[in-house]
Amino acid sequence: MHAAKLIALSVVVAALTAVFAHLRSARAENYLCRQQFALCTSAPCIPQPGNSKVAMCSCDVEDGPNLATVACDTVKPSTDANGIRTVYSQFALKQWQQGKKTLTCPAGTPWTWCLNKPCTVDPANPKKAMCACDVVREGEWITAGGNCNTATCNTAYWSAAPADAFSDGTNFLLKSLNIKKSPVRACPGTAGR
Repeated sequence: MHAAKLIALSVVVAALTAVFAHLRSARAENYLCRQQFALCTSAPCIPQPGNSKVAMCSCDVEDGPNLATVACDTVKPSTDANGIRTVYSQFALKQWQQGKKTLTCPAGTPWTWCLNKPCTVDPANPKKAMCACDVVREGEWITAGGNCNTATCNTAYWSAAPADAFSDGTNFLLKSLNIKKSPVRACPGTAGR
């Protein structure tokens, strides 16, 4: 009887270990990258024709420190044999440092998730890139787009992030870059930071 209890306890411990290992691996790890990237924190997006799960977002091409949730080498910029330049959408605080405000929108409204997504740099304007981002309709979300107009939460597809990921990413960058005071400010009369 004692051996049966020990085996049962071992099975339970193994199952719990597997569950907690899965939860730990499901949480994204943050990486501080210093390379060219697409900054989509306020990007306007439109659904891709024929594919309601993808939106095309017009993002700024930037250089400097940024956050990715995959190793920096994985999202390293490149230029192919035809001269087409690819960068990846990563997170940075630059637009908040320039005075943009954080708009928080309710669950169920459409938004796009661009982090770590590939982007093609515009050959005619190397300061802009077009990124293919995932369309999401779940959870509360935060964007630097919309000019604090909450009506755009229902009508626009802003590049955004879930509130917890936004907070985690912001805190990571503040600490990694030794920024003492967060530049992130909420739109007047809205939730968020």
